[in-house]
Amino acid sequence: MAHLHNIAVEQSRLKIPLLFGMDVIHGYETVFPIPFSLSCSWDMQAIKRSAQIAAQEASADGLNWTFSPMLDICVDPRWGRMAEGSGEDPYLGSQVARAMVEGYQGTDLSAPNTVMACIKHFALYGGSEAGRDYNTVDMSRWRMFNYYMPPYKAAVDAGAMSVMTSFNTFEGIPSTANRWLLTDVLRGMWGFKGMVVTDYTAIAEMMDHGLGDLKTVSALALNAGTDMDMMSDGYRGTLAQSIAEGKVSEAAVNAACRRVLEAKWKLGLFADPYRYCNEKRAKKEIFTPDDLMFYNQQLEYKCEPGDFNIMVGPNSRDVQTLKFSLKLLLSGKTDNVV
Repeated sequence: MAHLHNIAVEQSRLKIPLLFGMDVIHGYETVFPIPFSLSCSWDMQAIKRSAQIAAQEASADGLNWTFSPMLDICVDPRWGRMAEGSGEDPYLGSQVARAMVEGYQGTDLSAPNTVMACIKHFALYGGSEAGRDYNTVDMSRWRMFNYYMPPYKAAVDAGAMSVMTSFNTFEGIPSTANRWLLTDVLRGMWGFKGMVVTDYTAIAEMMDHGLGDLKTVSALALNAGTDMDMMSDGYRGTLAQSIAEGKVSEAAVNAACRRVLEAKWKLGLFADPYRYCNEKRAKKEIFTPDDLMFYNQQLEYKCEPGDFNIMVGPNSRDVQTLKFSLKLLLSGKTDNVV
C-alpha cells in the first residue's frame, strides 16, 4: 500500500492520496461473531468495542475505509445476506448502527486507529421480493420510512462519512440512479454530508435493467447523487463525453469530486498520506497477546504463555495452521513470537 501511495502522491499530476477500503464486517484479524449474532446480544458497548478493535487492526494494516455496517432490515429468512445485518427490528438495528459507526470512526476520524464507516446498502436491500438478491423492492413509503429506514438514519445521525448504494430497484428505479433516495432523502431530508459510493459494478449492472449503455447509466448515477463508481469504469471512461454532450454538468462532477476529497481530508490523508502505512503498527497491534487473554479457573483475566496453534479455513477440512509461542518476559509482560 505504501508503494501505491507513493505513486499517487509523489508521481501523479495532482498528488491526491488514496483510499483503501475492504469488507471489514465482523472483525479484521480478530474475528467476532457475525453481525446477526452480535445483535442478539443487545450489548451495544460490546458491539462498539468490536468495531473499535476491527478499526485498530485494519488501520494498522493500511486500510482506512470499511464497507460496514450493513443496516438492511430483513424479514424474509430466504434472503441470503441477512446474516450480515441485525435482523428485523428497526429499533435494535438503529442502536447497532450507532454503536458500529462510533466504534469505527471514534471521535476523531483523522486519528490513525480509526477508519471511515460506510452505511450499506442504501436503500431497502433486505426488502427484495421473495428474498431474491438484487430483486425488485415494492413497498409503500410509509412502510419504508417507519420500518426499513431507521437504521440508515441512525447511522447518518451518528456521523457516518460514506454510504453505499444497493443493487435493488425502488419504485422502478435502481438505487444507484434514484435521485429521490440519494439526493432528496439522504442529503435533503437527513442532511448527509459525506460521499456516496456504488456497490461493486452497480453502475454497469444498471444496463441489465434496460436503462441504456454504460455512458447513459453513468450519467444517470452521477446526476442522481452517486459520487464514486466502484469498478464499473463508467465515470472514468464516459463522463468527459457526457459533459461535452451536455448530459452531465461540470458542476455535478465537481460536487462529486469535492465530497470524495473531503472524506480524504477528514481522514487526515492530505496532512499525512502515509499515516496508515506504518508497518511497525501492524506488528504491534494486530494479533497481540491481549487478543489471547481469557478468564481462567480463578476468574483471573490473563494471558498465559505457551505454544499455540491457530487453524483458519472455510471449513474443518481445508485449514491452514499457524504456530507461534507466547513467552513471558523478565518484566512479567508477555510477548508474541511467530
